[in-house]
Amino acid sequence: MKKNTLFLLLWVLSGLFSFAQNSNDKVLMKIGDEEVTVGEFEYMYTKNLDLVKDPQQKDIDQYLNLFVNYKLQLIDARKKGLDKDWRFSAEYNKYKRELAKKYLSDEELINRLTREAYDRMKTDVKVAHLMVRLPSDALPEDTLQAWKKINTYYKKLRKGADFNEMAFKYSEDPSAKQNKGSLGWINVFHTVYPFETAAYNTPKGSISKPFRTKYGYHIVKVEDKRPATYRIQVAQIMLLKKKNAGEAEEKIREIYKKLKSGEGSFEAFARNFSDDKKTASKGGVMSPFKLREKTEVFEQKAFALKNPGDISEPFETRFAWHILKLIKKEPVPPFEKIKKELEEKVRRDERSSIGEKKLIQRLKKEIKIEEKGDLKDFYALIDDKFFQRRWKFPDDYKDKNKILFIINNDKKIKYNDFLAYLFRHQKNNPKLAARKKEIIKQLYESFKDKSLLDYYRENLDKYYPDYARIIKEYYEGLLLFNYKTKEIWEKAAKDTLGLETFFKQNREKYRTKAYTKVLYAETTDKKTAKKLLRALKKHPSEKELKEKFGDKALLKFRIKYASEVHIKKPVLSKKDNKYIVEGIVEEIPSHIPELNQIKGKVLSDYQQEIEKQLLKSLKEKYPVQINQENWDALRAKYKK
Repeated sequence: MKKNTLFLLLWVLSGLFSFAQNSNDKVLMKIGDEEVTVGEFEYMYTKNLDLVKDPQQKDIDQYLNLFVNYKLQLIDARKKGLDKDWRFSAEYNKYKRELAKKYLSDEELINRLTREAYDRMKTDVKVAHLMVRLPSDALPEDTLQAWKKINTYYKKLRKGADFNEMAFKYSEDPSAKQNKGSLGWINVFHTVYPFETAAYNTPKGSISKPFRTKYGYHIVKVEDKRPATYRIQVAQIMLLKKKNAGEAEEKIREIYKKLKSGEGSFEAFARNFSDDKKTASKGGVMSPFKLREKTEVFEQKAFALKNPGDISEPFETRFAWHILKLIKKEPVPPFEKIKKELEEKVRRDERSSIGEKKLIQRLKKEIKIEEKGDLKDFYALIDDKFFQRRWKFPDDYKDKNKILFIINNDKKIKYNDFLAYLFRHQKNNPKLAARKKEIIKQLYESFKDKSLLDYYRENLDKYYPDYARIIKEYYEGLLLFNYKTKEIWEKAAKDTLGLETFFKQNREKYRTKAYTKVLYAETTDKKTAKKLLRALKKHPSEKELKEKFGDKALLKFRIKYASEVHIKKPVLSKKDNKYIVEGIVEEIPSHIPELNQIKGKVLSDYQQEIEKQLLKSLKEKYPVQINQENWDALRAKYKK
């Protein structure tokens, strides 16, 4: 090992280590009181080995030094409790939750739903609906009444009743009194999943069978379908109505008339007259947008434009008058390009609950739940206030620490846990009080499902080794970053006196070589070239040359060392149609710059010095003991 690497105390007495039969479980080293196995070191060494091109970086001896330094800092970070800091915990737990999503659903189902979403994305659907409201926790008799009501409407529609008139008259969606049930154009993720499915599965001009969402029962009519535009970009001229709406209309129509007669460009009118200050300076060009991101009228006019350059007639919205010009329509991108985006939306959307339900069913078969408590104990605790969202958590309940059930002979769930769940899931329907026992049983089953899923989530590392590795690497990487920030980077940045002392002690290290600044300029104008040639003879500064010739010639200033400079005086040459001028602008002797001129470089070196001293102290604090026999065996495997 080289002199300047971390000193390792080689431990040769193998009897002081306990070894497992599997070679990967054998202890390779001990750092402080923490053991490192052969398997852990070998995994870290080999995981990116194929990507490393520098042979020196592949050297296992070199990597041993890096690995030990890495471990020393991690151990010290944990000893100092940096992994208990709330900021660390928040970021680490957020990452764990995001990574866990992949394991908390049926991946085959997620893939199918992602492809389904993409296929639907390619078509816009214009829909209307008729709704009978029904809360998700409705009584059976209320559910039956709503079902009969929606079926009565369905039969009338099947016999030819006008859908919009029926929606206006019977729909319990308040907006139906204004829009007669019409919701306009929709695309994937614009509505709840059951509604979206009914819309896409119903042919154009037809009505769906009644179906249920969390809002109630619906019947959908598909009024039209069209190929979808992924995004559209338009430019606009907008005139606010302000106090006199008629004046805005008169002015916008006058502008439209001039546009049609060719008296000016759309961009010029937008810059001079549009009240949209964000876009006026850009000729009215707006950022691209998707369906249902603007008002309905605005979108209708925008999407109706067919070819780039087409201009809409003036139209009115609530606060303004507009004229639109189509810039471009973007088609739906290829599946692979937006697969990740769609998959993330699927996982956030309610449709992902289908996969979660399948997972819970599987977990019920694989993970044992041992019932210990009795639901009868909870019946007396729940009164009518529970169904009015006024029930209070019984903090003084004497049996709150009693075991309700045990998951996998491991996790104990107490009465108190279920009481907290009941408190969060109170109802706001007094009628449900008559079904108290049934409601509590339903909530208990939901609570067991949630507890089972939570247990599975908490123990993913035991079920999936790849998850355990990824989480461990992220944990250690984040912890090391926070440790270096606190112990090295922030210390160096704040220690101005230490930085100055370090610079004074190492000044010669920052001495520059003698170098020459050379100008290389190109221009198509011979007069400019000659003027530049004459100017160079007077040894002007770089700043003076830029001010005088910057807009007339292409000026390039290059740093060259003395041995690379082949010109003694300014020269003018011609290549193709360009005149080329070269000349020495400035010759800089060898010198040591001031600290403020090279502070970034000095600070970086000072940080390395702090880290070097830190590692030296850590080596003394947490002695490194290598099992020589196991190290030699591993080293021989990778040394050529």
